[in-house]
Amino acid sequence: MSNKVLSVVIPTYNMESYLRRCLDSVTRSDVPDSLELIVVNDGSTDSSLAIMQEYAKERPDIVNIINKPNGHYGSCVNAALKIATGKFFRILDADDWFDTDGLIALLQTLNRTDSDLIITPYYCHRNHRTYTIQPQITDYAKGYTPEDIYIWNKQDPSLFAMHAFTYKRAVLLDVRLKLTEGICYTDTEYLLYPLNKTHCITFVKDALYHYDWTREGQSMDKEVYARNHSHLARIILRFFNELELSNYLCKHILRDTLVKYYYRMLFCCRDDKELIQIDQQVIQNKELKASVSKKLFMAPSLWRAFKIHFFFYEKIKTFFGIER
Repeated sequence: MSNKVLSVVIPTYNMESYLRRCLDSVTRSDVPDSLELIVVNDGSTDSSLAIMQEYAKERPDIVNIINKPNGHYGSCVNAALKIATGKFFRILDADDWFDTDGLIALLQTLNRTDSDLIITPYYCHRNHRTYTIQPQITDYAKGYTPEDIYIWNKQDPSLFAMHAFTYKRAVLLDVRLKLTEGICYTDTEYLLYPLNKTHCITFVKDALYHYDWTREGQSMDKEVYARNHSHLARIILRFFNELELSNYLCKHILRDTLVKYYYRMLFCCRDDKELIQIDQQVIQNKELKASVSKKLFMAPSLWRAFKIHFFFYEKIKTFFGIER
């Protein structure tokens, strides 16, 4: 029987400039050994593996290393899930870090709860400022349900993010979670697929995750989106093929996720092939089609009629002062 309460996977590819900051935040001497760190070296060609080995030598009670060929983000999470022993499971990107006091507080909470999903506030570092993403709730002791996710996701869609989610590992095993390998943006699969098996949710007051949006070349950059638009298309099409759209929660969460991704596809795409595939799926669902069109100010209709993409539409919205 494992004594590990929380397993954290840290996917790592050529992150030597950031990895120490990340590992320092989760290996401080007062971090208890109920934590299990699974640091995955995804075929790095820099000194990332050597840095991991230093920390494994310093904290052998909590640091485990997987050294494997490059397979991208999803393959790292999949590899970690195969060996994880913690009651709960979550992801930490190697260029981000945890609030160490928040981590210790979370471990204490996880010792006392049997919830399927734990929601923690997180810090976002962007444009030379830091702000906290936190659900607007007052009763942290309440036993929340998945429907509550939809409510606070409407308040602030940025709350529906990998940075906030810690799942019970049994839930991930129950849905046989396996992220798509070889592409970006698979963290959304980690968010969506286990929701159908999630019944009880606990919100935690203490912020945990520090999300660093300042690094150049990360997958969230618009230029990277432009190069990887086919990755987004694969993720979205998998949602259509595998998620039960008649389910209330999945339908609404998928709709909001689609709006976010549809926007990025329209904004960045230079090849309409994948976009046409997605749009065909959207059109088949009248409610989804109407919602996407409304939330995107009729932009999909403009694209269908005139092939006007968002990089042009953005200029119009800016000119008229229309907010996103």
